[in-house]
Amino acid sequence: MSLARAELERCDWDAIPCGCGKSAGHLRATLESILAGGASGAVRSLDDLVLIQSVLMPPAPAVCAVVMAHLADGMPAAQELEVLWLLLALVAGEVDGDSAEDSLQVRCLETVRDGLWLVYKAYLDARSPAAKGYADDVLDIVERDPARLEHYRGR
Repeated sequence: MSLARAELERCDWDAIPCGCGKSAGHLRATLESILAGGASGAVRSLDDLVLIQSVLMPPAPAVCAVVMAHLADGMPAAQELEVLWLLLALVAGEVDGDSAEDSLQVRCLETVRDGLWLVYKAYLDARSPAAKGYADDVLDIVERDPARLEHYRGR
């Protein structure tokens, strides 16, 4: 079993309110499609559900954990750009006191910091300048050691 699938199954998606106003249970099918190497656009379909105009919604931390586990499993090359875009959206997301709890961004940041080396690997192995840029932007937000980041940027 993959780490991402285990992380997907660990979460009670029906107990989390989605950005669309329903339970986040329907996100499971989209996430399963992504984990299976799903068609282009599956990641972007999470927009307006997990984040709305850059404001994080309650499923964001759980989705972030699945994305980081997907990085650990080794995502298909065709998903690289979209997955790194989503990861950036999650760590750069904003919090709107009317629609989300303040801890959503903090929880996403902590999840990515826990898997920091996976983001560095994605940065070093990026197949396109855009993917490298997304990974770099994620590192710029989550890395606490600017000297380390500069070292890797110089490689």
